[in-house]
Amino acid sequence: MAMTRNEPLFDAPIPGQSLTREVGSRPWQNPAQFATLEEAVDYYISKLSTDEVANQVIDVLEMDVSVAELDLIIQLGSVIEVVQNIDIGVLVTPLTMEFIRLIAESVGIEYRTGIEDEEFANKDALVKRAMRKFKEEQDESPKMGEEVKEQEDVVAEEKPTGLAGLMARRN
Repeated sequence: MAMTRNEPLFDAPIPGQSLTREVGSRPWQNPAQFATLEEAVDYYISKLSTDEVANQVIDVLEMDVSVAELDLIIQLGSVIEVVQNIDIGVLVTPLTMEFIRLIAESVGIEYRTGIEDEEFANKDALVKRAMRKFKEEQDESPKMGEEVKEQEDVVAEEKPTGLAGLMARRN
């Protein structure tokens, strides 16, 4: 027998079922590992200083990911893993970004910081694209005088005669 929409779903979670776990059994219910800025800075510097993580940072930067984007990924991952809270993550961001830049410069790779004027570069690209499209449309469209003449001919053909007013019936 096929199940219709009106039949209840018996395998759905019970309301409040998510609240039946013990307090502290979920990662977000526990306090962060590092509660101060100094502890978080020491953690990130020691973690980013290892050869394995430094090589991963270099690989990611070579894939044209900006330093700011990479740092955001690191910070959000640490918040999810409850290494620190979001406030400490915001405070430690300039230091970790600078350390990532130091890693990139020590190897000699080019990198984007992510805080350049990329917003203005995107706007310039949009303006250039719009101007190019406008010029293409101008080349394809008929001359201005020809277009006006065609519109006048169409209006002259559509003009009804013999109507008395705006609300008069058409025959």
